Amino acid sequence: MLKKMMVLALWLLCAHLPLAVAETAKGPSIYFPESEFNFGSTMEGTHVKHVFALENHGSEELRISKVRPG
Repeated sequence: MLKKMMVLALWLLCAHLPLAVAETAKGPSIYFPESEFNFGSTMEGTHVKHVFALENHGSEELRISKVRPG
């Protein structure tokens, strides 16, 4: 009975280990809470502005370079 309980405990531990590891990405991992924004209707010639936030969900520094408009 003790062996069965130990095997079950080990199996449960091993089954949940990949889930814990998957939560934190190795290296940098960019995340955008908001991926699009609708400005609605605007008059021609009106300057509009919106700032997109980003987060690093990885385990290392995120460096952003060579940014180009889509």
